Order: sequence, then C-alpha cells, then structure tokens
Amino acid sequence: MSAYDRCAVAIVGGGAAGCATALALAARGVEDVAVVDMGRATGWRLGEALAPTASAALQRLGVWEAFLAQRPLASAGSCASWGRPELGYNDFIVAGQGKGWHVDRAAFDAMLAAAVPAQGGTLLRGLRLGAVGRTADGDHVLELHEEQGGVRRLRAGFLVDASGIAAAAVRRLGVARNEVDCLAFVAGVFALERAEAIPSQALLEACADGWWYAAKLPHERLMLALALEPRRQRQYLDRDVWLVAARTTRHVAQWLAQGGARAPEADGLIAALGPSAILSRVVGTDWLAVGDAASAYDPLTAHGIVKALQDGEAAAHALAAHLQGAGPAPLAAYQEGVFARFRAYLRERGALYARERRWAQAPFWQARLAG
Repeated sequence: MSAYDRCAVAIVGGGAAGCATALALAARGVEDVAVVDMGRATGWRLGEALAPTASAALQRLGVWEAFLAQRPLASAGSCASWGRPELGYNDFIVAGQGKGWHVDRAAFDAMLAAAVPAQGGTLLRGLRLGAVGRTADGDHVLELHEEQGGVRRLRAGFLVDASGIAAAAVRRLGVARNEVDCLAFVAGVFALERAEAIPSQALLEACADGWWYAAKLPHERLMLALALEPRRQRQYLDRDVWLVAARTTRHVAQWLAQGGARAPEADGLIAALGPSAILSRVVGTDWLAVGDAASAYDPLTAHGIVKALQDGEAAAHALAAHLQGAGPAPLAAYQEGVFARFRAYLRERGALYARERRWAQAPFWQARLAG
C-alpha cells in the first residue's frame, strides 16, 4: 500500500478478533480488507485455553490445519477449588464436548495473522494508530505511525475496531465505555522439569486476595496468574511476594512441586488489567467494534479465545450483509447480539462469584459479591 491508499474495510487490531473478522469477511466474498496489526501491547491477559467449540470456528475460518500444525496441548477441561477446599472437575469429554486445547498464544495469534494475506486480505504491521478523521466525501482516515518515525494515512469506507480493551479507534470517535468491574493480574511462566506430572486440565483456586489460574503450555511450561484488586497489584509484582503466596495455596503449590517448576526471573512477572466492560454502542453507520473492544469479560467465565473468534464471525456476518446491500438492519442486529451476550455474561459472572463465600468479608470478595 502507498501512503494514501484506500480500502473498503480497515480493521484496527491484528489479534484473534480482528483476524477472525477479516477471515470471515473473505469467506463471505468481501474483498479489499486491510488489517492494521499494531502488535501486542505490553502486558498479559488470560487466553491460553480453547474450549472444544473452537474447532468448528477454526475450520470455518480456514485455519484448522495450520492450528493443528502448532501441536497444541490437548486439554480435558478444568478443575477448581471454588466454594470448597477440594477440587471439582469440569470434564469436556465426559460432558460430550470433545477435547479442548492449551496453546502458545503468541504463536496462535501469529498463525491467524498469517492467514489474512493468504486468504486475500492485506496485513499491515509495525504501525501505531494516531488520529482518526474523515475525508470530505466521508471516508475514515487513519493516521498510522511507523516504527521508523514516518506517518502514512489509510482511507477506509468502513472501520472495524478490534484493538482490545483500549478500543483505540472508536474511543477516538467519542464512544463511551461502561465498566462494571476491573481485575488486576500478576502472571508468570514457569519452566517444568516434569511436565508430564501436570494434569491436562486448567486449574482454578480461590484465595482470600482473589483467585489463581494455572495451565500447562506447550514446550514444557506452566502459566500461573493471580487475579486480585488493582490496588494490590504493585505489592504482588515483587516476585518473592508472589511466589510465597503461590506456595501457600493448596492445589497450585502441589502442581508447582510435582512439576518441578522453576520460578520466573526476578523481572519476569507481567501485570495487566482485566475489565468487565461494554461500549455504549458497538456500531455506527460505517463502523463497528468487535471482540474485547466491544465487550470485555472477566476471564473467570472462560470465554477467552472462543469469544474472540465467534465475535469476529458475528461481526463479519453483519458487515458482509450490510456491504452487500442489506442496509443498517444487520448492524443493529449485531449490536443487540453483543448487548444480549453481555447481559448473559453478567448473570453468569454473578453466579460464579456467589458460589465462593469462604472469604466473604475480604475486600476482593466483598466487591464481587456486592456486584
């Protein structure tokens, strides 16, 4: 692309939701789609687990074989110490759902991004979004800053914001975001001496300050994250404090011991925020938001990557119909779907937190139970 090229659809954000939108648009015959991959922001989020329902989405998007080539780890489901000291199990196979997977998220996102140009789209890398404006004839104009300091401008007839919780594009259009709650996370990755000793399930364990999440990753690694109140995040970024807390748990500590887990480096912990939030509107006459940019969920509800893929497909279905002459109705239906799913998510989240009352008077749990 030259500095002033135009595309029919510009997608800001090259993560799972953005790439899924582009791939699903290609499958519906929409051409001239550009994905602006701004790279992953500094930080971390839960998102290494795929539920069995991901397989159908990956096949529809045309990336199933590429996904299997990454050799993801099979997952039988999850286990949780939630509301009681002992573990309870949610087994995918017993429930008749098939198997899930644990993936290397960076490799997974790279696989999706590589599929965009392979299926006819344009992938623009190494760019940072600046101003978002309009031309005299109504096109969106994206100011894109290159790593070397240059600036290029991309015109687009339709704008899709898939930039994650920042909602970087539509927030520049003045769209408000409504935040229900916000968790903080402190996470690290352990190398495992005995990876085979770690079960294939993801592990969830509640504690007074919040909850722990652990999952085995490819290449003999274990990801461990603590969810807590944002005001406590700085304290737990001290690796020693974080490790002591992990080792005073019951089930997480057992996994670390039996897997021969080697602790992250002193500067190896990563901090991030995880809001529960939704935009006041997720579509306009010539724009829409998708994935976490539209609605962000508490990772406790385990929607994760599957939500991003399915959101992308839903957005593409609506946008393709709109561009192919169906008018505004598909966009309005897409927005109502996002809102309806968010309402259902809030009920699900409330029910999950209500099941854990062992530390009901602790600040973290007071805030969640009150909500």
